[in-house]
Amino acid sequence: MFPLLRITFARSLPFFCTAFLITVSIAQDSTQILLDEAQDLIQRQMRWDANQPGKLNPAGLSFQFFKTDERTSSDKQLVSYRAYVLGAPESKKYSLTVWKLGSEPHILSGAVYVNAKGLLMTHKPRPEEENSDFAGGSELELVAQAARGEPIRFALSSADKEIFVRGTVVPFPLKDTDGSCVLEARLAMPDAGAVLISADGLPPNTEVPVQISVAGEPEMRKFDVNANGHAVMPVVPFIAGKDHGSLKVALTTKDCSTAVELPWGKGSYKPF
Repeated sequence: MFPLLRITFARSLPFFCTAFLITVSIAQDSTQILLDEAQDLIQRQMRWDANQPGKLNPAGLSFQFFKTDERTSSDKQLVSYRAYVLGAPESKKYSLTVWKLGSEPHILSGAVYVNAKGLLMTHKPRPEEENSDFAGGSELELVAQAARGEPIRFALSSADKEIFVRGTVVPFPLKDTDGSCVLEARLAMPDAGAVLISADGLPPNTEVPVQISVAGEPEMRKFDVNANGHAVMPVVPFIAGKDHGSLKVALTTKDCSTAVELPWGKGSYKPF
């Protein structure tokens, strides 16, 4: 354990955690409040990313994002996406919600439609657009600016409240791949006040050691890998007396070796 850090990570449940516990032994009430807020926030984000089938998504519909453009505008790096929700009924009118880092979800558009391929559109598809992947100005273009490892979350909900599908895109992923193993870090709060660490391609139903280092203070943890070779771990960087530093995560198995590193703390959030 860190000399000045006490964090407990819950074990991952199949595919994604639905709940976890973070407990930190600290004196400052304000810091404890921040950690409580982080716990609630990360739970919500993990449920969103998992997009598990349920009452409002019994068919297990999911988003697919395809990058169509990347450009610089007013010194901002903008990435454009074409989005699909394959299998979403064409007969319905939808709303599209966006959830960006440091804010609450809000409706981006209240008039969204899909064609036979699930392509998100700004109006009901015309006959010539019905089976098209390219609907030109009729497509609902998603344009994003983000920092390294920053996720942007979307949800498609039908006006009759019968369908609700969630999806996540990371314009500039912070990940490392070796063989079949993929290690990824996603910001959960601005300035990396909380981070989601996930891994795929691991030996199923095993525990895999992972080294977490915050501002040079190392600690060994374990990924609890599910039957699909996936694991996820929330991390809340905190070192008493320090307000910034680096977060390093290293994962090594007999088949692969991966590592990611990102800055955390005051002033570390830097969108492209």
